[in-house]
Amino acid sequence: MITGRSLLVRQFSRRAVAEALLHLGPISRAELAKETGLSKQTMSEVMAALESEGWARPAGRTSGAVGRSALRYEVARDAAFSLGVDLGGTKVIAALADLAGDVVAEETEPTDRRGGRHVLDQIHALALRLAKGAGVDPARIRSVVIGSPGVVDPLTGAIGLVPNIRGLSDCDVPGVLGSLFGLPVAIENDVNLAMLGEAWQGAARGVENAGFLALGTGAGLGLIVNGKLARGATGAAGEVAYLPVGRETDTAAAREIGTFELEVGAAGIVRRYREAGGAPEVETVREVFARLEGGDATAVAVIDETARIIALAVTALGAIVDPEMIVFGGSIGIREELIGRVRAVMPTVFERPIHITASHLGARAGLVGAVSSAVSRLHNDIFGIPNLPGDLALPASPLQKAAE
Repeated sequence: MITGRSLLVRQFSRRAVAEALLHLGPISRAELAKETGLSKQTMSEVMAALESEGWARPAGRTSGAVGRSALRYEVARDAAFSLGVDLGGTKVIAALADLAGDVVAEETEPTDRRGGRHVLDQIHALALRLAKGAGVDPARIRSVVIGSPGVVDPLTGAIGLVPNIRGLSDCDVPGVLGSLFGLPVAIENDVNLAMLGEAWQGAARGVENAGFLALGTGAGLGLIVNGKLARGATGAAGEVAYLPVGRETDTAAAREIGTFELEVGAAGIVRRYREAGGAPEVETVREVFARLEGGDATAVAVIDETARIIALAVTALGAIVDPEMIVFGGSIGIREELIGRVRAVMPTVFERPIHITASHLGARAGLVGAVSSAVSRLHNDIFGIPNLPGDLALPASPLQKAAE
């Protein structure tokens, strides 16, 4: 009879071998034993189990000393697949990844304008189309993660505050998607996933404490603290829009939209440009930045002030979370003329250095994060140890269509 201790040892052994296969395969049993420190007998037992379950397979032989050869093994990439989805107000992007985390199919289409249940049906149909195009049995999709704007309840998956997708907050999103896919579907805030994407394949690789600050139409923040995504008690960690940094801190708009967002969101920047006497024909933040490049004194002053306000927000993050790095993303945040100004202001408002950099993945950060989360969940479901903290580390293999 296998005791509880023996079972735990076997689970640790299985996890160690799976992780080595994911990161180092194709690899021989002797090399696996050396990497994991397991005995030959234990290695043989683990490999036999992984092979019989279909998670590992032979991958040819390699020549050894004096002409001897050793059978090498790898993860069975097509044994199971993960689906990552980046759902936005205007478009939905989905990617199907194999067991090793490499994307085998990807597609983008406009978000169904009818919203609500129609969008959820759209996601499922898109997944089926991706699977068919890649020659994958849909039943092999074993992990699904959807990235969505808004606040996601960490316990129920319910989504709140989604103004750009009609009716989504009124749907039982995880329930409906779970029924469509026939498995539990994880819902995650899109900025949180962008943070995970940068941590896996982007600017924050290897960084244990970092933030992803998305600045565009609105403002959002994803945080990794001690290597783990920070969600908070109700899933609202990172709702940086409500930082009391800016002029309006006690108005209805500040409570509804957020003081910080009112100052640094696209509409706020345009409003302040006009209030400062800027050209009345300017209607978009893109035009404000174009004026900045042309030397418009009002645009220069407005963007300088925007950078100062952002630096104050970064200072608050530095004082509370102590991140090593803040990755800037979004249509506004990624602009180097803004990032450079924030870097210049930071030493005047905060003594400790914080590395500030632009997103390496750009608009793909959320999708990459959704894929990374889905693959990680699949790995831990198959190879992890129940009720034991700690995820398997993802392989550092690049995604197809890497960010330009």
